[in-house]
Amino acid sequence: MRFDFDTYTKDFISEDQLKEYTAKVSSIKDSLGKGDMLGWYNLDNLFNEELVEDINLTSLFVRNNCDVFIVIGIGGSYLGALAGIEALNPYFYNETNNPKIYFVGNNLSSDYYHDLINIIKDKRIIVNVISKSGSTLETLVSYKIIMDLMKEKYDESELKKRIIITTDEHNGSLREEVNIHGYKSFIMPSDIGGRYSVLSPVGLLPMAVSNINIRNIYKGAKEASNNLDNQIKYAVIRKLINEQGKTVEAYVAYEPKLYAFTEWLKQLYGESLGKNEQGILPVSFINTRDLHSLGQFVQQGNKILFETVLNVERSNNDLELEQYKKSLNDINNIASKATSIAHLKGGVLNNVINIQELNEELVGYLFQFFMISCYISGFLENVNPFDQEGVEEYKNVMKELMN
Repeated sequence: MRFDFDTYTKDFISEDQLKEYTAKVSSIKDSLGKGDMLGWYNLDNLFNEELVEDINLTSLFVRNNCDVFIVIGIGGSYLGALAGIEALNPYFYNETNNPKIYFVGNNLSSDYYHDLINIIKDKRIIVNVISKSGSTLETLVSYKIIMDLMKEKYDESELKKRIIITTDEHNGSLREEVNIHGYKSFIMPSDIGGRYSVLSPVGLLPMAVSNINIRNIYKGAKEASNNLDNQIKYAVIRKLINEQGKTVEAYVAYEPKLYAFTEWLKQLYGESLGKNEQGILPVSFINTRDLHSLGQFVQQGNKILFETVLNVERSNNDLELEQYKKSLNDINNIASKATSIAHLKGGVLNNVINIQELNEELVGYLFQFFMISCYISGFLENVNPFDQEGVEEYKNVMKELMN
């Protein structure tokens, strides 16, 4: 992993500015892991051997006993797992892998559920429903729809083997389901919010089902926790760019396997920092696709945004193109560099994170890197990065309209 926060920003940000803000947050190193809602930072607790073994044995059972693994959840209850699975599995993995993994519960579309039921009704199914509170509407609606199908297919004893619930240890309707029916369960730690839960059973079980080695995820995340210099610098750079009037951050990937990862980043930063009528709006681009739709705006449009580029340097399956005397991966890397140069000429600043290749350790590193840096950004912006009162507003209005 190589972090370049200088090449495409140095003419706009002075060394004195960097030093000033870096000094302000240097003390934050001592607070990590010690306050409320910081359980995600305590990796040794999250990856204790007993839990890792339980997750791995459960994932083995899932792989051997179903054709379809249904993960029910919304927001942080699915985005991290989806990000890891898509980054670390082949394209079209649901066409070749068994079991197929479907993430549901993230919309309220009747057509979606109608079509999903038609696809899975004749398959062997195992379900993992994920909700910390057990009260999220989208999750409960999806759980009811899927459970109606499951009860038609399986008797009570078989159903008990095919339902896995990840929720609060003591409270909520899903914990009641576990207590009443004896379903297999994993705990969502009380000191971890949903968007920070990817390295808990919330994200680790689905990733393990897709045959990802979660111990390697831990190794990478642990390395990210051991040196915070780049996390601090990234948070400081974002703050300084924002002070120049840039109110949008585009997460840019040239490897489409990182699309779900950029979606996870959008929730992490948007929900953590979009408060008090301030914050940077996170958006995502997948290039070179979006260079042919939004590239014109970025180059010559309203200068409201800056970019953070996730550049994967090496492909696992490169193709040689003799007519260009280069490999396809070389051309993709050239496109990334050329775009950063061109955008800088147009006054668009770039942070670049160069990832050697997509493997388990580096993806684990990225998860932890961004969670730590987001926490530091909350400190810089004087907001609580762990609450989300704005999300609750639409839920309250929905309750009124549904009564």
